[in-house]
Amino acid sequence: MRKVVQDVYRLSNTWDQADLGAGVYLVSDGCELALIDTGFRNKAHVIMRRIYRLGLSPSRIRYIIITHHHPDHIGSLAALKGITKAKVIAHRDDVPYIEGNLPQPGPFRPALYKSIAQALKDILKTDPVGVDIAVSDGDELPVAGGISVIHTPGHTPGSMCIYLKQKGVLFCGDLVARRLAIKLPSLAFSADIPQLKQSIKKLAGHDFEILCFGHGLPMRRNAGKRMKDFAVRL
Repeated sequence: MRKVVQDVYRLSNTWDQADLGAGVYLVSDGCELALIDTGFRNKAHVIMRRIYRLGLSPSRIRYIIITHHHPDHIGSLAALKGITKAKVIAHRDDVPYIEGNLPQPGPFRPALYKSIAQALKDILKTDPVGVDIAVSDGDELPVAGGISVIHTPGHTPGSMCIYLKQKGVLFCGDLVARRLAIKLPSLAFSADIPQLKQSIKKLAGHDFEILCFGHGLPMRRNAGKRMKDFAVRL
């Protein structure tokens, strides 16, 4: 675990988030808590334990914000919602997948899917969860002092970024990833690659200092400029 900035915490504790599946973040406004993404299934107890270790109570979680519908981001959503009774927030275009009305598509390369489907079938399983607040591009939410929704489709139809403007922090889900530098996410799991690249260029028009990834350590300085440079190279 690590503090990104004051009242923003990254609950994953490895470089590639292998312990939870994807980056899971906690945001506090001093009273209520908001959780961003939930990792793979069966990770709820790990997430709860790490929140307690921060000296915070999971009972204060009022919102669970989902950046997109993939199993490494919603796997523990059902369990966490059941424990906390938090309201689930997601983009309306991903709601059918989260609520179980559309199936998880899996990799968009059939040969890859056949090679890994059996081995991963249990960990990729998700339980349907009702979405309490379906959002659209530009929506403002009274969460953690105020957040903005930026719709960035391509990885999934309803992929979205969460902009915590007052702290200069942007949570990008799997719009991009990071190893040492910013890079494209897994294209095998991206629904529309041209649309993904357009979304990256759209995000490059926003100003932020810190970028929190679904896969990779947070970028703490000059993230907005580095995103602009990456968009130009696309």
